[in-house]
Amino acid sequence: MKTPAGGDDPNPVDFESTLEALEDTVKQLESGQLRLEESIALFQRGAQLARRCEEQLQQARQTVEILLAEAEAPVPFLSEEDQE
Repeated sequence: MKTPAGGDDPNPVDFESTLEALEDTVKQLESGQLRLEESIALFQRGAQLARRCEEQLQQARQTVEILLAEAEAPVPFLSEEDQE
């Protein structure tokens, strides 16, 4: 993920940016053009990004489950008298 200044964003915040950074990391690793030390560092970064993606997806799942549970909760019927 590139920052506006043109550098790599070391800590992407949203899911899409994190996933993009992970995909870029995988492409670099798959290129086979890196030294061993660089490959190990990138692999470690990829593992961190993958964990962050998983955490973000888990948070999204929990939010959706809460919203679905709220949608299924019965809504109390209020008569016109109760609304006054």
